[in-house]
Amino acid sequence: MRNVLRIAIPLLIIIATSPMLPTPGLLAQEADPVATWLRSLNQARLDNGLVPYSLSRLLTTAAQRHADDIAAHGLNPDDPHRGSDGSLPAQRIAAAGYAAWTMDSGESFVGESIWVGEMEEGLASLLQDPAESDKLLSPLYREVGIGVATDTAGQRYSVLTFGARPNVLPIFINDDAVTTDDPLIALHLSNEDVQPKGQGTIFMGRAIEIRISNEPHFEDLPWQPWKQFVPWTLPNVPGEHTVYVQFRDAAGRTAASADTIMLGESTAPVPETTPELLPHSPTPPSELMPTPPTTAEHLPVPEVTVTPRPLQPSPTPLAQMPLPFTTLFPTWTPLPTERPLSTEYSAPQDSPSWTLTLRERGITLALVLQMVVLVLGIYKILRRN
Repeated sequence: MRNVLRIAIPLLIIIATSPMLPTPGLLAQEADPVATWLRSLNQARLDNGLVPYSLSRLLTTAAQRHADDIAAHGLNPDDPHRGSDGSLPAQRIAAAGYAAWTMDSGESFVGESIWVGEMEEGLASLLQDPAESDKLLSPLYREVGIGVATDTAGQRYSVLTFGARPNVLPIFINDDAVTTDDPLIALHLSNEDVQPKGQGTIFMGRAIEIRISNEPHFEDLPWQPWKQFVPWTLPNVPGEHTVYVQFRDAAGRTAASADTIMLGESTAPVPETTPELLPHSPTPPSELMPTPPTTAEHLPVPEVTVTPRPLQPSPTPLAQMPLPFTTLFPTWTPLPTERPLSTEYSAPQDSPSWTLTLRERGITLALVLQMVVLVLGIYKILRRN
């Protein structure tokens, strides 16, 4: 019996620690198709002088719904954008709770692209099609949703949905980089170009002014003219930092956005003070005129190296932030409230790092316990014999 145990126990240990078995770490290293699409698409937009797209959880829900439908039932031969239930992109996007701008024609300002095949070829092929390129490189859309599904034969289907919502103006730190070693950063700002005049008393039009803060409030902060690129200085403290931007149009209507970045150990000299912003103009909002820039406006926009950001659906619109956060902005127009998602089509959401670590450790511990139980079972059987 001892000889058998001497053989069985090492064999079980070898099986348990074999590199051929998939581990959580290896699985985590597999490319995320949604992140791959977003990174490639936004790089193409930057190369064409456009603002990146912000990933919307609601648009992703609509995109994933159609991708799953195509994988299950195949493409509609008459109209690939029509689902097996007869739904069209605008209907699926509205059903997901995405409240896009409504045009004068009554149609929602949304779009959809479909690619069948591997992602490596998808973006380049779609960009060669003028109709698809107009959506991928649109200067008007501000958000994107991405859904990917595979059918039983291994064919992959990718669906991209596009849209723009009132009062949702995404901002990007260093073109959506995840880290920086320099507290001096570049803010890449979007603007309202779908409805430049705005709508009613709530939905703002094209922003002419902004104000920036390292804290989630703007009280007593001065306004400065809107620009697509604005230099800003983070607190010189390593760690995650959030930058908040409030927009204002000529009618005084406002909206706000935020973005985060991780600051490492600084290797560049840091200015002693944060660049001064323009003084607040006493002129009524309806009569605001561009004010000559101060010294801060002559600061060069820093050259940045873009590091792909871990996938985080809709990181910028404050409408998707916790409710206590939004109460810190008593003067700006509330952003559209997202309706609860359908339980049938829920967009993927990232888990916090500690959750992933706990999950990996739990899987590893479960494997070890299984091996221990197996060894004890074999020992018990052999002892009885």
